[in-house]
Amino acid sequence: MKTPLFILEPPYVMARRIADEAPALGAVALLDTAFARPTTNEVKAQMELAPWCPLCLLATPDSGVRATRRLPRTCVVFGLDESDGASAILKAVSARPRPTPSDLVDWLTRRTRLPGLARTMSDLFSRPTFRRNEAALLPYAVREQVRQLGSWTAQEWQQAAMLAELAADRSLLNRTMCAEDEQSLQLRAAMRDLLGVADRDFHNRYGWEWVIEASLRASGFTERSSRVVRTLFAVPAGVSDVTWGESPDLGFAVARATA
Repeated sequence: MKTPLFILEPPYVMARRIADEAPALGAVALLDTAFARPTTNEVKAQMELAPWCPLCLLATPDSGVRATRRLPRTCVVFGLDESDGASAILKAVSARPRPTPSDLVDWLTRRTRLPGLARTMSDLFSRPTFRRNEAALLPYAVREQVRQLGSWTAQEWQQAAMLAELAADRSLLNRTMCAEDEQSLQLRAAMRDLLGVADRDFHNRYGWEWVIEASLRASGFTERSSRVVRTLFAVPAGVSDVTWGESPDLGFAVARATA
């Protein structure tokens, strides 16, 4: 049985059906709703196949999927431009509201299956970034909770949340890439030092979910908790690669996309 989910990965030229290979960081999941309107539960189930990918619903104006916009990790594209399908998808991903601390915490606790961390991480993500000596003076119980996420300190997780919010705001991200003020320099350094991602590569990826996923990997949580974190459901591939073109699987006749 084929899954209806496709993956559009950087550099956003080709879509492929999700298979045993996990999507790249910065990929966008695509769900064709042209022939069948999914329920909210069905949309949520597709989102869980690749949690670090925003989900873009490919719809027609009369498909009735507008209500799914209440899900913060989704976006909707009504039809695709035949000359540049990827641009419409990436614009829709970028147009989503910036994640709130609650959005980040909800994603993190679901991904790690550690709901007990919600209050601690919400407090961390909602307050100004600690200085190094302030983070060291946190109560022992708080530091022990944060250690459940790997080797990172509370301050480093605060920086990760800032990077996730930055990734969700393309206008601010564009300015940060060019600016030479202290904050912009610190954010670009954090991209490299925390995530191991060059600032240009950071800029060329879309969505914010991948930033928190990259943080879990960089902190050592994913390797240490491989039995807890579900990376990807293995499903029959069906179609290994799909270019933007006449595609009965996608339900849209669009030209090869360039981002």
